[in-house]
Amino acid sequence: MGKTDTTNDIDEDNINEETIDELTFEEALEELETIVEHLERGQLTLDDSIGTFEKGMKLALLCNRKIESSEKKIELLIEKNGKLSTEPFSETD
Repeated sequence: MGKTDTTNDIDEDNINEETIDELTFEEALEELETIVEHLERGQLTLDDSIGTFEKGMKLALLCNRKIESSEKKIELLIEKNGKLSTEPFSETD
C-alpha cells in the first residue's frame, strides 16, 4: 500500500531557510498554524512528522524574532519641558 500524502496544504518544497526568512510575521504564523493542524491530526508518518515539526520550529523562531524586533522598534513619545521627544521602548516588570 502506498503512503497517503496528508501534507498537501503544506508546501514543504517551498519552505527552506531562505524562504522562511523572507516571510512576513503573518505569513509565518499562518503557515505555522497549518503545520500544527497537520501534526495534531496524527496522520503523518514518523519521518514526515519530524520534518514537519522541524519546519514548524523554524517558523516559530522566525515569529519570535520578528516580535522581538518589533518591540525594539517601538518608541514611546514623552513630553519633556513642553517638547515631545522619543525614547526606546523598555519593558517594565
